Formats: sequence, structure tokens, C-alpha cells
Amino acid sequence: MKFSSSVLSFPDRGHWGQSKYRGNCSGHVIKGFWETYHKRKGGLACDPSIGGGTSVDVAREMGLRFIGTDLHQGFNLLLDDFKSHLGEEAHTCFWHPAYADMIQYSGNMWGEPNKWDMSRMAMGEFTEALELAIMNIHDAVEKGGHYGILMGNLRRNGEYYNLSSLVERVSPGKLVDEIIKVQHNCVSDSRQYAGNIVRIAHEKLIILRKDKDSLFFLGTVEKRAAAMTGITWRAAIRRVLQGGKVMHIKEIEALVEPYARTTRNNNVDAKVRQVVQDARYFERVSPGTYRLAA
Repeated sequence: MKFSSSVLSFPDRGHWGQSKYRGNCSGHVIKGFWETYHKRKGGLACDPSIGGGTSVDVAREMGLRFIGTDLHQGFNLLLDDFKSHLGEEAHTCFWHPAYADMIQYSGNMWGEPNKWDMSRMAMGEFTEALELAIMNIHDAVEKGGHYGILMGNLRRNGEYYNLSSLVERVSPGKLVDEIIKVQHNCVSDSRQYAGNIVRIAHEKLIILRKDKDSLFFLGTVEKRAAAMTGITWRAAIRRVLQGGKVMHIKEIEALVEPYARTTRNNNVDAKVRQVVQDARYFERVSPGTYRLAA
């Protein structure tokens, strides 16, 4: 059923996917997303983080042409180019990322602990990874196509992390709808907390439409915190190197130019050279030539 309200509530998650896969999204949400925004018959639908397979089952039931993958299937949204993996631009994309470290997936729900698993990242690293992943998804969608990101918020040591607002701030797409999803059957429902704690009982499904490529957007976000400046430069350079690309500094500069011209940094060459020195994310192949560190 198409969305008719900006508030959703599904106490029964439905029959799709693995119900025991923690954090699994209700198939009713995914089905509603595609029934509302997948408007081109034959257009490709996709999901880069299928988790327990809910979107796979929903797409099959709806008869959609669909490609789904995940880190546990060998696709890395932070290293690999999603559009290249798909082989074409998608009409719609649904993404349900980890809510930071609320639930750790690798080494728990599947396989061994994986350093590229966003659920195992500290908040600063998670923030940059989220920005990079969203750019990758955005660029894999056709112009005029839609992607939906379901994100929840969390508390850690008395701090409230508004991750859904972060998604809105760093997403290159044009905001189309913001849908509140009521949470049901949460582990925290049975816990007792000291003090007057307002329990988080909602998630946001943020619907965006692609108008321009991601790098035209990055430097234009208003009121971006000063601490995000370095993160954004690094995310931009990581984005152009995704998909196993090996590039010279000058090639990187040319590709990040749409982003660079929106910043106040006039020495692009020096900034790029500074950023690629970070061995956590970049590997020097030869003098002046780099690729993403695996």
C-alpha cells in the first residue's frame, strides 16, 4: 500500500526476511516505499545492505527487477562503486544502515569482525562513512530517481545522537518526504533506566530525489560544523577512488573540482596531498599516485 501519511506503525513486521536478524526492518516499510516511489515499470530497484534479506523477499513478491548485496556478501559500500556493481543506474534504492554501534553485525550476526562494518566504528569514523556511503548510493541512482534511508537515533553515555538529522544534512539528494516510523518490540522496552529518560520509539524514513551528482553538493551544505570540513574533503576524495581506481594527484584534483570550488580553500593541490597521506584510508602506489587502502 502506498504511503498516505507521514507516520507509519507496523506492530507486525510481516513474513519477509529473517525475523531473528536483529534490527531487521519491517517489510511493510520497504513495500510501501517501492509502491510509492518506484514509478517506472522495469526500472531497477536496489539495496546495498540487505541484512537478513527483507528487501530481497519484498522485491521478489512485488515482481521488481532488483539487485541486493551486503558487506557479508563481499560488497563494500565504502570501497566499491555501487553503480559499477549494479551495471546501470537504479530507479530506486532502499537503504537501512546500522545505527552506529547500537547493534554490531559482523562477528555477531555474521562472520568475523570486519573493519569496514559501520556498526563497529567510533562516532567520528561512522559519520564520515555515512556521508561516503550516501554519496555512493546517490550517484548510483538515475537523475529523477528516489532513494530512501531509514535511520534511527540513539543515546550513549547521556548524549543524544540525532543520526536521522545527520542523514538529511549530508545527503546530496533533494528532500522529498520525511516519514516517522514507530518502533515496536525493541530490546530497550524491557529495560529499566535511572532518571527521567524519554525512550526513543521512532525512526525516520528520509526520501530523497537525485538532481545532481554528489560532488556538486558537498560544499554547499549550510551551517556545516567546522569539525566536518576535514571529514568532507576526505569523503570526497574517497568517493572518487571507489571501485578500485588508481589515480594521480592531478586526476583526483580534477574530479573533486566541483566540490573544491565551493570551499574556501584556494590551494586544492596542497589539500589533496595532505588528505591522501592518511594511511588509514589511502595507499601510495607510486610517486603521486594513490588508491583506497583495503
